[in-house]
Amino acid sequence: MTVVNDSRFEDLLSQVADSAKVEKSAIMSLIQEKKTKVGAGYLTDQGALFLVASDLGVGVDYDHTRPPSLAQLDADARSISVIGRVLSLGIPKPFARKGDSSKGLLSKLILYDSSGVAVVSLWNDAVLKLLASTLSLRPSEAIKITDAYTRAGLDGKPELNVGEKGRLEKLASDDPSVSKIRTIERLIIPPSSISDGGKNLVVRGKISGEVRRSNFSRSDGTASNLTSFSIGDELATSALIRVVVWNNLNPGIEKLREGDVVTLLNVRAKISNFQNTAALEIHGDETTTTLETFDETREWMFAKAGESYSPATSAANSPEEKQKSGARPLPFIARVISKKYSQSDRKYHLLLLDSQKRKVSVTASDDATKNLNDEAEIDSVVLCKPDVFDQGSSRVTCTSLNSISKVSAKRPDIPDASSMFVKVEEIPPTEGSVVSLELICLSDQVSREIQTKEGLVKRSEITAADHTGEVKVFGWRNLSKMLEGFSAGDRMILQAVETQVFEGRKFLVLKNYSNVEKKPITG
Repeated sequence: MTVVNDSRFEDLLSQVADSAKVEKSAIMSLIQEKKTKVGAGYLTDQGALFLVASDLGVGVDYDHTRPPSLAQLDADARSISVIGRVLSLGIPKPFARKGDSSKGLLSKLILYDSSGVAVVSLWNDAVLKLLASTLSLRPSEAIKITDAYTRAGLDGKPELNVGEKGRLEKLASDDPSVSKIRTIERLIIPPSSISDGGKNLVVRGKISGEVRRSNFSRSDGTASNLTSFSIGDELATSALIRVVVWNNLNPGIEKLREGDVVTLLNVRAKISNFQNTAALEIHGDETTTTLETFDETREWMFAKAGESYSPATSAANSPEEKQKSGARPLPFIARVISKKYSQSDRKYHLLLLDSQKRKVSVTASDDATKNLNDEAEIDSVVLCKPDVFDQGSSRVTCTSLNSISKVSAKRPDIPDASSMFVKVEEIPPTEGSVVSLELICLSDQVSREIQTKEGLVKRSEITAADHTGEVKVFGWRNLSKMLEGFSAGDRMILQAVETQVFEGRKFLVLKNYSNVEKKPITG
């Protein structure tokens, strides 16, 4: 008997037995029968259980367990995906790598969800991605981070890291995945509500008295600075609390003046001895920002990062800027892995694979579509002469005649379409990987309207499996039609679908170049 996860299988088995009022032993017999007659070589016991549940008219909660939240991150984990709201952002700092003394860049993002707060270390390009105008993240806005990893922080707790492979995506304010995470406005407290030991606080109050700034040297000779002032409740008379912000020169802090109402993001409360008197104070550091001037602070951070770090992927060298300068992308040779014509936009969508195993998504329109059926068959080697090539996303646009033309070279160094096929357990954990699979459907196709920043859009989904495990397949908007007509027990061939990861769970998403076929059951 093959079971993917013993404890999870037992939970699901209990769900079905209780709902259908059938003994577990009887369900196990049905599982073995289903594996023998329907899914031989395709199904685990858990996968067969879904088909049995469907026959019994019982719904099974496929996603009844969720990966850890920000407060439950595992140590030394890889390929993590998390969602949270932005609390604050630290000043970018240059550093020299130990190995070759080359320059690097580090910044701290403070992220929160319903469970707690996490410090995210952003390295090099990830800093620029977060600060770039295309993302324009502000406090309280939601972000999805994929392909992150954890390392132990100074306090020994797991700390998220985003490096070269990491991806940052701004989410819509009404995205259902963040609906239960409170906004910044709901986190704000007045100074009078602060108690000793509070961390990652959002405090709003009115500055009373002079704002002082000091530069000094620590005992080890390190140059330091601080900004200090007193703050009280905004609309009521209350005892003033001293605020000290350490080593923070961002303009949002430097421009504070007496009488300003300020919202301090990411501060903590502690008892300190000031002028020989123990008193409650508010302390901030380089990750402390002010809500009222955050846009200015972000622009300052972006400029500061650019002064000390200029990678090849910086804004000045982006594909968009290269296009503006008139530079045309270089032609390249690749193999056609997948191809589909879209009636809705009258464009061809192809997936190409080159000798470096780079997967390139191609959209061919206008004159580029002429004779494309003859010039771009599956597994044929082609010369692609793109009009636009976005290196960051590996997307190509072709509009000119003969943009894609077949060449006679065999190119055995470039894998063919069959090499894309994997088993469920072999699906790469890397977001954006493209694979092909042969599966059996565990559920009927289900469609629903999903609220996004673009409005309501259609999404279809189906749960499928092979003998190594189960996975969900999603089709959005017009691509949802590709899953229509599939039901539990059908065998399907998925060609060139994309892997995505949400909170540690892998799933598959149909792309414009994907193909879906129903395979007849024989024997």
